[in-house]
Amino acid sequence: MPGAERGDPAPRFFLDTNILVYSFSGQDAAKRETSRALACGAGACVSTQVLSELAHVLTRKFKVSAEEVRVRVSSIASSCEVITVTAAIVLDALRIVQRYGYGFFDSQIIAAALAADASRLYSEDLHDGQKIDGALTIRSPFRQALEQTGAAYRARRARQRHG
Repeated sequence: MPGAERGDPAPRFFLDTNILVYSFSGQDAAKRETSRALACGAGACVSTQVLSELAHVLTRKFKVSAEEVRVRVSSIASSCEVITVTAAIVLDALRIVQRYGYGFFDSQIIAAALAADASRLYSEDLHDGQKIDGALTIRSPFRQALEQTGAAYRARRARQRHG
């Protein structure tokens, strides 16, 4: 990365809760590794909402003990910049609900990403490729890997048909 070589700060990016949930998944190793790399990456940001949602999913859905969840959430909080959800973020979320049609909690994550001056919001649930306010692009970190896997499969099938 040329900017990093000059000492420029890494571009800021924001992680949606669903990305962090994969970092603790035992089901999909590729998504787990991608998620962990993002969570440890320079420029990673999350919000207090994301940390709360992560704690809720881990305790309720995955039945992880409160102590283990505390350790995991603490680890994420120490490796990412944490954006506190403020009244201004809540109000901006309402603007995003009206303008883009997302539900309130998704809009609040988008508003927090904008408040963090992130250029990317990594999410599996939102519209991949959508640009918000000309400043924030929503991306699925898993989509490129899926596209590459699909292309490799199509190439292999074409070779089998013609070979």
